[in-house]
Order: sequence, then structure tokens, then C-alpha cells
Amino acid sequence: MQAETELSQGQLLEIEADDGVLIRAQVHGQADATRLIVSHGNGLAASGYASFWRQLASDYQVVLLDFRGHGLSDRGSMENHSWAQFELDFDLAMRAIRAALGGRKTYGVFHSLSAIVSMLHARRFGPACDGFVLFDPPVIPPDDHPLQAAHITEMMSLASRVGKRRAHFDSWRELADQYRRNPMFARCQPDACDEMARALLRPVSKDDESSGWTLSCAPEQEAKIFASNDDTTLWSWLGRVDFPLKLLCADPDVPGVQPSAAIDRDLALKFGLDYACVPGTTHFLQLEQPELCASLTSEFCQ
Repeated sequence: MQAETELSQGQLLEIEADDGVLIRAQVHGQADATRLIVSHGNGLAASGYASFWRQLASDYQVVLLDFRGHGLSDRGSMENHSWAQFELDFDLAMRAIRAALGGRKTYGVFHSLSAIVSMLHARRFGPACDGFVLFDPPVIPPDDHPLQAAHITEMMSLASRVGKRRAHFDSWRELADQYRRNPMFARCQPDACDEMARALLRPVSKDDESSGWTLSCAPEQEAKIFASNDDTTLWSWLGRVDFPLKLLCADPDVPGVQPSAAIDRDLALKFGLDYACVPGTTHFLQLEQPELCASLTSEFCQ
């Protein structure tokens, strides 16, 4: 399946945002099939979920969308690295993908940050896809919810930690080894840390890889997004959505799992949303159980 994906990729879309930043998307899979737009969490990159999306590329056209400051896309200014700008970039990217590749049945397959952005966009502009699969979206509950404090604590803790993160590496293997030592990635598949590390780094010099590698997403930009994930109005709006939506989420019973696991379960129960927990997984469920996550995605995107 990997070989098929490599043979069929061959296309990189560049989309210019209103401030000149180039947003990039890679096209894989089957040219005439149903389209899946796959995107990433904060600080990550769409191609780094390869163990997941490769499972889908033999049956779908898979478009890997990197938000500004992530993966293959340009970084942009600190001022414009914001939820509001992500929303505008997403609107532009979705229209540009449709214009470049043609209109067809399209599903959004979004993890974490991209899941939140897709819903902020849908609330403002209407749904950009025929349906959405949202992987463990870190939705902040309203002020009267008992889990709101846990969400805020998690976001601020992440912001503090990633803001101090090392940004430069001699080799992508250094970052991959760092992930393997991190308990947060302990459940990931053997190749997942390597694939994500490669996706997150870009050479300091395009002409000389020996000059080292740097994170596509600057630590201070990643920290800003975690610290500002605080729109409490999205919760109640999700209870009123009238388009196909599936929540695929982490297992709330895993010891030490991120608060989003329990929050998303509560969100689904409160509003009767289509929801499934992927047993034994954390927030990085697509890297931990890629085959099951791909199967559940495909079931929804028929």
C-alpha cells in the first residue's frame, strides 16, 4: 500500500494566504475517488500521520493539509499565528483544493487543532465538507462544567512546556529518539515517532542539510495556540450541528490520559453526537491504533 501511495502522490498544492504565507497540501491516493482532507494537531504535520493515512490511500484521494507554521507550510508572523487566522486560512485552502482538484464528495479527517479550526470555520461559514471525522478535539467546556478546569490546566501546562522546547537538531533521528523517550508517545506504533519527526523538521539551509534541522512550528508559536484554546461557545454550538459528524476519541479509562478524552465523551453524551472511543488510546490515537482508526474513518466516509 505504501508503494501505491508513493507512485500516486506527485502533486503539491500551494495556496497563498492574505498575508503572503504559503499554505501547502500534498495529494496522495486515488485521483477519482472520494476525497479525504487530512490535517494535524498543534505543532504536528499531516504527513507525520503516515501509518494512519496510508491505510486509506488505496481507496480515497487523500489531501494532507498543513496549517501555517506546520509541516510544509510557511511559518508566518507571530501575530498571525492564531486561531482566527487559521480559520481564514482553512477557508481559503478548502476553496483552493476544490478549484485545483475538482468538486466531489469530500470528508474532513481532522485531529486536535485542525478539528477545532474546522468547527470554528463551519460555525462561521457553514461546513466545508460533506462530513467530518474529528479525532479527540480539545473542546473547552462551558464555565459551569466540572471538567473545564482540567482543560485549562492541560492547555497552560502544554504551553509552558512546549515554549521551552528545543527547536534545532543535527538529525531528525534526534527528535524521533526524544519522542520515544517521552511517556506521551509510549503507545505509538514503532515507526510513528520516525515518521512524525521527519514531517516536523525542515533543513536550516535548503542547500546544505549538514547545517542541521529546525522545527517547522516554532515553540513560541505552538505555545501561543495551546494557551489561547479557550472559546467556550463552541461547546453549545456543537450540540446544534446539522451535518454529518463523527467523534473518534481517546479512551477515558487509560491512566493519565489527556482531559479531552473525558470531555469529548461528555460532549457526545450531552448532545447525542455520533461518538466512538478507541480502546487503549490517548490523544495520539491515530499513531497508536492506525489500522482501527482508518477502519472507523472509512466506515463513516462511505
